[in-house]
Formats: sequence, structure tokens, C-alpha cells
Amino acid sequence: MRQVFSSPRLENVEGVAQLLREADIEVRITQARSYKGNRRGGFSYREQDNARPAVWVVKSEDQVRAREILRSAGLIDSTRRDEAYATPTFRIDSAAVPAGGDAASKRAFRIKLVLLAGIMVVVGLAIVRWLQTPPAPSLASPPFNGRAAATLPAVAAAVFQHEMADVQLPVLCLGVDGRDAPTTLINTIARRPFTTVPASRCRRIADSDTGSVFPATGEPAVILDVHDFRPSAPDAGTIRATAYHHQMYGSYKTLEVRHVQGAWRVTRTIRHVSMRG
Repeated sequence: MRQVFSSPRLENVEGVAQLLREADIEVRITQARSYKGNRRGGFSYREQDNARPAVWVVKSEDQVRAREILRSAGLIDSTRRDEAYATPTFRIDSAAVPAGGDAASKRAFRIKLVLLAGIMVVVGLAIVRWLQTPPAPSLASPPFNGRAAATLPAVAAAVFQHEMADVQLPVLCLGVDGRDAPTTLINTIARRPFTTVPASRCRRIADSDTGSVFPATGEPAVILDVHDFRPSAPDAGTIRATAYHHQMYGSYKTLEVRHVQGAWRVTRTIRHVSMRG
């Protein structure tokens, strides 16, 4: 006679015994009397295992079939990898969970893990990209020998904001060092009532009867370009600003710029040539 199931709750033991009896397996329940008087009484883990109600299979030839029935019902797990007899382990404390529901729960848990892993990957890639993007320099780099250098984005933004006060046409087309101004820079300084776009999106026309236009809308446009940034120190230098509508309408400036209180500013106009024909 071998024990196949035990539980601190007598009703669980009786339910398992009934399940096996329905399969024509002869069983015996031990420690039933001491629990019948108080089936739902408290249980202490200090009690010995042999003091718990248990189900025993009487005939040795029924033991394997009994274990298979209990395992199929989700009531025991084998603690050994082979098919030899192993002491069953109690898995649940009340009614058995249907196998389908248990599988669904496992699938849902796996889906959650996959989603969580995907979120972690996306966040990780975003952090890596952010770490790999070098911050835009805020101060000029040497040599400070009067030669032209690449215009710092912060310097270009300061000049654009300074020159926008003189623009009277509806479209601003911005360039830095002969190329389109970066989108981030354009978004930083864009303001109404102007339409602000990269320089390449506007058509440069010298004819004074027509003038430069923004083809998307046909509106007149000013092409504003900053270039020839010549740093004289990490926080100082000069730069040129050219505003062009047509051959008789434009301005050409040389400006002094300085890094003051954490930001670049236009501090002085050194040279200014303007045409409004």
C-alpha cells in the first residue's frame, strides 16, 4: 500500500479518494477521524506529515494509474525525472484548476513578458542613441586666428532672431554656411506671422519685378543666410548675415556676437549695406 496524496484539509483528501474510487481503484484514507470533528480548523506547519489526512492506494498494480489520474487533474507533480515512483506533492488547496485555464494563464504571462522585453529594448535603444548623439557645442573652439569656422547653431539662432525684426515679407528661407538651416534650429526660432522653411525650398530670383518666392504657396520670400563665423575667443567673434529678395532688395551685415549670461547674442553691427529698390 502506497500513499499518493495528502493534505491538511480532509475534504481535499476525500475528494481525491472519490476520484480514484470512480476509476475502480481501491483506496484507504488515514487520519480521517481526528479531522472530521473540525474540517476547516487551523493548520500548523510544525505538524508532522504523517499526522495529515492521506489517500493510500491498496493494490500495488493500481499505483501508476492512480498517479496518472492525479497528475492529469493537476493535483501532483513528480519530483523525479524518471518514471519511478515519487512521493506526490500537493499543488492546490481546494478544487483543481482546469488544465485549459492554467494554460491560458501561462500564455498570458508569456505575452506580458514579451511585451515587457520589447518595451525595455525600445527604451534601451533610445538611451543608446541619446548617449551617442554629441551635444551641440555652446562655445567656439580654437584656433582664434581670424579664419572662418563652422557656425555654431546657437550663434546662427541668435543672428536669425536679431534679423527677423527687419523682415517684412511673409516667408523666411534660412541657410547656415550656404546650406539649409537644421530643422531643429528652424523649429526653435520659427514664429508668426512668418512661414519659416529651409533655404533650398525657396526659389532665388534676381528679377526685381518678381523677386524670390516660396513655390509651395507662391508668396514672396526672403532668403536669410548666416556665414563666415570668425571666432576671436571661445565666447566672442564676428559673423555675416545676408538677406536677399532680389537684386535690388537685400541687406549685407557684419555683426559682432558674444556669449553673455549663458547665451549667444548680437552685441553690435559692425557693417551694414542695405538696398530697398
